[in-house]
Amino acid sequence: MSTPHAYLKELEVAIVAVKRASLLTKHLSDTIVQTAKSGTLTKDDKSPVTVGDFALQAIINNAIKSNFPDDEIVGEEDSLELRENGDLARQVSELIAKIQKETAEYDDVVGQLSSPDEIYKSIDFGDSKGGSSGRFWALDPIDGTKGFLRGDQFAVCLALIEDGQVVLGVIGCPNLAQHIVSNKEHSGVVGGLYSAIKGVGSYYSELFTSGFVPLEKQKRISMKTHSDPRELKVVEGVEKGHSSHSTQAQIKAQLGFDPETVAQQTINLDSQVKYCVLASGQADIYLRLPISDTYREKIWDHAAGNVLVYEAGGQVGDVTGKPLDFGKGRTLDSQGVIAANREIFPKVIEAVKEITK
Repeated sequence: MSTPHAYLKELEVAIVAVKRASLLTKHLSDTIVQTAKSGTLTKDDKSPVTVGDFALQAIINNAIKSNFPDDEIVGEEDSLELRENGDLARQVSELIAKIQKETAEYDDVVGQLSSPDEIYKSIDFGDSKGGSSGRFWALDPIDGTKGFLRGDQFAVCLALIEDGQVVLGVIGCPNLAQHIVSNKEHSGVVGGLYSAIKGVGSYYSELFTSGFVPLEKQKRISMKTHSDPRELKVVEGVEKGHSSHSTQAQIKAQLGFDPETVAQQTINLDSQVKYCVLASGQADIYLRLPISDTYREKIWDHAAGNVLVYEAGGQVGDVTGKPLDFGKGRTLDSQGVIAANREIFPKVIEAVKEITK
């Protein structure tokens, strides 16, 4: 029997839904890697990424609404394109039917979808505008599109937000090894599930085990308290179009990183898996400097990772150090994202301000 804690039912639904979705994305990503050798796939192809986004949003939204009918959902997709494209709708329906058959033991927890109309309706539950009051979920079905297409890192990310505060986060990382030492050194079980509940803690378990695993059977994770530049590791995105790598290099220099070793101390990963590596104590700093003054981050790209890092003993803020505010709508009304262990966070913010002033 599970130990009572806040959001017990919400955690079970989120974990089982993310597990079902992660199995689907793993199959899709592996298929892409096999077929991409004959050509280049992009999100504009209306192919595997698009099909996966629609299928996952339908599955996870249905799981939430089946259990918490009054909850709202902030999602990326709506069903208009599916309604107008019969071939795409067929692919999504077939993919959902396949994964539901393979994971039929999950139906009691997350339900199932059996018709195109149910799929369209479920996708459209993701139309919430968010806000500072009430309760809603933030979903990113496939976070890290380019990593997904490369067969590299991507994640299924789901968070629960109450009155503007992230209170629960679950991240499924199908291709993430348990141990990340550097860009080239990964080891251990591949496929991780990272969960956090506000006031309860952050936890790791293997992603591809069957069913719901209660927290007492998961591994509690926490950040280290490194502050010496020789010990610090930084996680950054792979894509230079997502954050300013040149500015981030200057910040690392400002913090005292050795030019001879800074490359080995920097780990490049797509998606919110960066938060997972940070929360599990395998890195100390996450830098995401804005590439323009006008760009604003989407809340679904950071909500789950935010609570994961806080509950692991870390701190998250914008480039000024101010905590991220998830109650301003579908985007964050701030610039950039900085996360770090609490020991080094103030120094990182000082360095960011110095370099970007």
